[in-house]
Amino acid sequence: MGHNIFLLDISHLTEMDMVSFIEGEIVLSDNMEIPFSEPLEQLPQNDFPVQAGMSMVLFCLQGELHVRISLKEYTLRPDMFCVIITGMIFEVLSISNDFRGFMIATRTNFMPVTEKTTQVMSFYKCLQSRHCFGLEEKEVMAFVGVYHSIKATLQELDHPYRIPMLQSYVQILYYRMLPIVLKEEESRSKYSHTRQEEIFQRFIGEVEKHYRKERSVKFYADLLCISPKYLSTVIYKISQQLAGEWIDAYVILEAKTLLKSGRLTIQQISEQLNFSNQSFFGKFFKRCAGMSPKEYINS
Repeated sequence: MGHNIFLLDISHLTEMDMVSFIEGEIVLSDNMEIPFSEPLEQLPQNDFPVQAGMSMVLFCLQGELHVRISLKEYTLRPDMFCVIITGMIFEVLSISNDFRGFMIATRTNFMPVTEKTTQVMSFYKCLQSRHCFGLEEKEVMAFVGVYHSIKATLQELDHPYRIPMLQSYVQILYYRMLPIVLKEEESRSKYSHTRQEEIFQRFIGEVEKHYRKERSVKFYADLLCISPKYLSTVIYKISQQLAGEWIDAYVILEAKTLLKSGRLTIQQISEQLNFSNQSFFGKFFKRCAGMSPKEYINS
């Protein structure tokens, strides 16, 4: 997938007009206070698909935003938001002249990992099938309020805890999105799925049960009575992620949660996640997280 698709990294967004940012960490953009006569240039409208190298939330207060995410087209209207997570291919197709809203983009691992693994991964799983969601009026006010708090904190340049505060506010925003996304998935689950969608749902369900002990694609393929090659093909087609990447995502999220909790040693964590020794766990963690377990604890 990666060779012909441009990777839109968070650093690219800092080049747009009317943005606030901390380099490599978080980028905000909004046009809620500018006159309608001014040109709309602050959202990343692109003439070709790009792959997200960060997590993004787009929120519409007025007008329309037409976007294609993972080959599905959506029209973002007032009181709607969409979520684009790392690895998704998307394209902003058009933006109406009267569009008003905001964007928050963060590096992939910006938020502190404190949630239950299955809760977070259920959120990501839902985003493989749907990306845009509507809000009730009271929820809109809460969303906008959190955004203003994020923006105000970002402007406190000398505050010694600015980044932890920003991480917390972004986490609050995702907590507000979580029940909306999960409710949508529950409603959607009442309708029939294609055979491949059913395989994806069953695969994720089995991963949630067994990821602490089983990291082999073959193990899950055997559970579903299909070949590893076919399982990998289906999972990639539905989610644009490899089956092994989904398994690793569960394991690495659990590892991060345990490392930050401070309740277990690295050796104990490696044993709990069924690694043969601490060295193999360290290599796995560094491959997935880009740093050693010790470096992650101190980050």
